Amino acid sequence: ARGTRLPATYIPMAALGTGAKHETTEWEDILRQKGILPEKTTEQLAREQLEEIVDCTVLNFDPNEHKDVEQLDRDLDDDGLDSDDERMLLAYRERRIEELRGNLRRPQFGPGLLHIAASQWKDEVTNAPEDVAVVVLLRTEGSEDCKILEAAMRKLSESQPWVKMAVCKSTDAIRNYPDSKCPTMLVYRGGKILKQFVGLKSFAGRRTDAADVEWELARVGIMETNLIDKPQKDFTLQVV
Repeated sequence: ARGTRLPATYIPMAALGTGAKHETTEWEDILRQKGILPEKTTEQLAREQLEEIVDCTVLNFDPNEHKDVEQLDRDLDDDGLDSDDERMLLAYRERRIEELRGNLRRPQFGPGLLHIAASQWKDEVTNAPEDVAVVVLLRTEGSEDCKILEAAMRKLSESQPWVKMAVCKSTDAIRNYPDSKCPTMLVYRGGKILKQFVGLKSFAGRRTDAADVEWELARVGIMETNLIDKPQKDFTLQVV
């Protein structure tokens, strides 16, 4: 009837079925708790998580975030730019130039790996400056896994020269260190160990490359990365 006051908790059914994603999800959860709707399957949960990741990525995507000065200059040459776009690109360009100036002032250790002996460990690793990250590969001779990780670190040192990357014979670093634990990667900063990775299983197995190492070290917080997601490997089945 006209003028009828509805309870404060009243929610129109139409709003529950057709409203925003958040309200719909809450209503479905209530129905599931009461046994009216079946529990979500693993596939449904995985799809919802993927949708949330995609939505978040699209919402936060910035096409200029990873452009260098040369790319920004090309964009600025576009005659179709309006004044707002031009101001934004100029701000990004100035930021990139400041980053380059800052990088020039930072100590550089790469490209390449530093080979250290036990007698050099204290100076090169333990007593490294507070703002210098040190990544040490403990290896053993003749190990194919050690060669794979060493090659990945050497490649990464080309793009991350501000991180000191070193190689040391495992038994020089730690007496009687077992070959079965090689390769082992130790991550230091300020004389303290931040993280250790034992074996290639910490990365991508025998398919480990520089991107895999970069992703894990960026997660530790010792280097920046342009990688958005964990590197994925394409596995091809061979029919014999």
